[in-house]
Formats: sequence, structure tokens, C-alpha cells
Amino acid sequence: MATTGLPRRNNSQNWELSPEYVFSWNRYPRCSSQDSHAVVQEVRMPPFPPSSALHARKPIPRLESPHGWFAVGWSRECRPGSVFTTRLNSREIVVFRTESGKLVAADAYCPHLGAHLGQGGKVVREEIRCPFHGFRFSTTGACTHNPYGTPPPAARLGTIPVLERYGAILVYSGPETTPAWEPPDDDSSQWRGLLVRSHSFHGHPQEVTENSVDLGHLRILHAFGEVRAAQPLTVDGPLLRAGYGIRRRLIGQAGMDATFDLVAAGLGVSIVELTLPAFRVRLRLLVLPTLESDGKVVLRLAVSARRSRKVLSTALSAILARITLAAFSQEVRRDIDIWRHKTYLARPAIADGDGQIGRYRQWVKQFYSMDGAL
Repeated sequence: MATTGLPRRNNSQNWELSPEYVFSWNRYPRCSSQDSHAVVQEVRMPPFPPSSALHARKPIPRLESPHGWFAVGWSRECRPGSVFTTRLNSREIVVFRTESGKLVAADAYCPHLGAHLGQGGKVVREEIRCPFHGFRFSTTGACTHNPYGTPPPAARLGTIPVLERYGAILVYSGPETTPAWEPPDDDSSQWRGLLVRSHSFHGHPQEVTENSVDLGHLRILHAFGEVRAAQPLTVDGPLLRAGYGIRRRLIGQAGMDATFDLVAAGLGVSIVELTLPAFRVRLRLLVLPTLESDGKVVLRLAVSARRSRKVLSTALSAILARITLAAFSQEVRRDIDIWRHKTYLARPAIADGDGQIGRYRQWVKQFYSMDGAL
């Protein structure tokens, strides 16, 4: 069978159109000049290459949902008797605080007949009550009350590990019912105030935390004039520590020095101590990225000032904390513009001056079930 002029595959298995096909008059309908009413002759068009062949592209590697502790809100937002709904790694959960102040995270759906506890559920003393049939569940998930009979033993509400650190509500996501580790102890008594902001975007917590060791982008994207490693990167199980210093030009040749000491506890909690020598001020920055659903990240930011006995120092710290949060949030928006549109490269072409990205990529593998960090 002759195939001259038809679309064909070349040796690379890509579709190409021959000149005979493109310029062949026989491809087009012809009209009869012998009839005042032109008659269109039926012409069978040759098959066109499928769109999948024309637009095929290499699949982009996807990062899995990581294990670890992730922020779902701020402690001050959940008062005794309150209930709120959130998502963590595509799992819908409810968080409630009992009248005595105990914080509980649990599955969003009642194990009786599936009603959503975050839609009309109420806290009754130390229990949460389902809005559908009035079943009650304790802080351990046990069904303690059935308004029209005995609580069914199988009706047990799944609870999730939760704790409060640094003014944030942290929930654990992972295969273990009892986590093997927790973020560093809270020293909030040494810090005053908690100024917060949040951003939502398409991305992944791994790439957010990677920014802390990516020194190269600090010079280019954030325009820090000088960037230097202040302390070597060290790893201790789920904890990663690093430090760097910057100098940013303000006016003319004048500049401001700052040092950042980082502790990353998994991919959801980064605690950064910022020192501003010129003002003799220390601030604490919290960077808390949470993967709520497929691709949607909520990034919570917070700034607190180190406590001081000096009134003037306290006032200055409060002012600088507000300025720092505004500036920090603005710089994060620059990062978000990159994260929104970039792709994840499993094997990046690391260059001198990039920082410890390679070691970071090795460290993050522990937070995935099946080498999700690729």
C-alpha cells in the first residue's frame, strides 16, 4: 500500500509531515465546474498524528506527602470549647479544645454514620458531640455516650498526635501512631509577642525548607550583597542546623549585618534566630509550611522579640519585630513567585556557591515512605 505524502514517523519515532502531504492538491475537496451548483466531492483525509505524539513531554517527578510535624493553626485561635476544621496531607481533620484546655486532633468524620464533626460538632465538657445523632467521644476517641442506647464498641474516633510549641498547633502526619520524635522544646518564656502572617501557594514544604540552605538564591533573588556561611550544616536525626550571615546595602556604602541561626525540625518546622548587631536585638522567626492538599501549601510565618529588662530595648525590639515581619513576608513573596512556576529536579546541576543543597537532599529522605524525595 502506497504511503507517499502521509504523516509518518522518522527514525526517532517522532511524527513529521512530508512536503507531498502538505502541498498535495488531492488532499482538498474539489468542485465540479460543469454544474452551476458546485458539488463538493468527498475526500477521505489521511490520519493525523495523535495529539499525544505531538505534545508528549517527559513526566515531572512529584514529591510525596512528607512525614513529620506540621502547623495547622495558632494556639490563640483555638479557645476552650472551640472546634475548627483543617487539612493535612489531603486528610481532613478537626481540632478542638476541651473546657479544661486540652487540645485534641481527630478524624473529621464521625465513625457512627460519617457526619462531619467540624460542621456543627460541639464540645461538651471534655468530649466532642456529633451533630447528627449526638454520639460523644472522649479525648482518646472512645465513644462515651449514645443518647438512645449503649455506645457501640466499634464507634471509635481516630485521634492524631498533636502538641503546642512556639505558639503554634502542630499535628503529626506519618505511619506511626506514636511519633518517634518531637520538635525542640519550647523556650517561649524567653520571647515576647507573636506577630503572624500566612501565604498560600502551589508548592511543597521540602522546597520551602531547602531555601534555608540555598545560599546562591540569597544573593540573586533577595539581593543580599554579601552572604557567608556562619556555621557548618550539621544533622542530628530529624534535626538540621545551619547558620549564615548577610550584609545588605541600605544607603550608599552603608549596610546592615545580620546573622541567621536555623534549626529545621523535619520539613514543617523551622526556627530561625535573627541577630541584628547594630541594634543589639535578637528576634525569633518561625517558618511553618504545611501541605494541606495535593500541591496546596499554607506557609505560616511568625516573629517574636527576645525579652529584655531594659524598657528602651523592649520598645525597640517590638518595632523591629514588626518591620522584620513585613520585610520577611515581602521576601517570601519573591520566593513564592519562583515556587509557583518551577519544577522539581530530582538531580539538579549543583554549582559552587549553592550551599549544602546536596546534603539537605540526603537528609530529607527520612521523611518519606518510599524515597519520596527522589
